[in-house]
Parts: sequence; structure tokens; C-alpha cells
Amino acid sequence: MTARESFINEDAESDEDSRTDNVIIDFASVLENFLDEEVVDKQGTTIGTLTCYWPSVTGTRVFLGVKLKGQETIRVVPGRRSQVDDRQACIRLGFDAVDIEAAPRFDCARELDATIERAVYEHFRVAEAQPRGGLRQVAGQPAQGCRQNTQE
Repeated sequence: MTARESFINEDAESDEDSRTDNVIIDFASVLENFLDEEVVDKQGTTIGTLTCYWPSVTGTRVFLGVKLKGQETIRVVPGRRSQVDDRQACIRLGFDAVDIEAAPRFDCARELDATIERAVYEHFRVAEAQPRGGLRQVAGQPAQGCRQNTQE
């Protein structure tokens, strides 16, 4: 599966759990290439940049740290319903801008605990089995030579 095809689908059937877990792991494995790249909402409007992310040890859960345009705070968004777009060098979130802008704030340098996980899931109305916490952030240097998304 290529990064272009990496997609997180929240509505996976139980018999597709294994396949869904593989897609989530694939999605988390390519995120480092998208640090400091544009993030767009469900409608394709640029809302900010990917500043950090918190993958689980197994790679089956991931949360994204999005720095909104014109703000210094980081909003936490679940990786579910999100995809990477190699052609536009951006992350496409499956959420509306208004929900992303009101998402829980968090510091990229901190470990994501079960309380924040639960707050993020509740805010975005994403059903998840059991928040477990203990997710350590990943942040890095900006990727070199990335294209800007021209779709607004």
C-alpha cells in the first residue's frame, strides 16, 4: 500500500479489523514525511500544518497535532477519517474546520494520556474501544522540497 492510498476509515466492519489495523499502521508510518506540511479540512480548505503526532506502540492508534493558521496552539485530532495526499503534500482530515478549531489543545512535547484521548474522541464523536494513554509524541525537522497545496 502506498502513502497515497493510506486512509483511515472509522466505519470498518469487525471482519475487516485486521485490514484496518494494517492501514492505520501504514498511515502512522508515513506521517513523519508530512511534518510541517499543510493540513486541510473535510472541504479541502487549508487550516494549518502538521506539527507533531502521537502513535501508539503498536501503530494501531494515532493522533495528529495540528497548528492552526494564525495560532500558536496545537489542536489534537484523531487519525481516523484522515489521509495523506502525496500529490498535494498534505494531510486531509475527515472533519469540519469548526470542529478542528474547537478541538482540545495540547503541547507536542507532552505524552498523550487516556484523559486527552477520551476528550478528543468525544469532541469528534469517534467511537473507540478504550483510551489507553501513554502515547509519545513524534516531531521532527520540516521536510525539504515539499509543495504547497494551492486548493483553498
